[in-house]
Amino acid sequence: MAAPSAASRPCLHRKEVMAADRGRRILGVCGMHPDHQEALKKNRVVLAKQLLLSELLEHLLEKDIITLEMREHIQAKVGSFSQNVELLNLLPKRGPQAFNAFCEALHSR
Repeated sequence: MAAPSAASRPCLHRKEVMAADRGRRILGVCGMHPDHQEALKKNRVVLAKQLLLSELLEHLLEKDIITLEMREHIQAKVGSFSQNVELLNLLPKRGPQAFNAFCEALHSR
């Protein structure tokens, strides 16, 4: 069996890049955009210290970003910092609209 030629390697690389891009696009449909995830990550400590959850959670419920069960799970954590961290852990998994809904909730306060 012959080794792959140099000409076939770029094609293989192109397929790998296309597969990675497809994975990012699928995430964009199902999960939060990577740029939005990065924004949450970079501001995580400040958000965890300063968020006031009561209105924020209601807004996210209203927009179907979280469920009642998720709200209860967040509120079951002891202390506001732990509750905020739980919300920040959950948000990136809540779809492509989660970041915008979160920002709207912050601005509506």
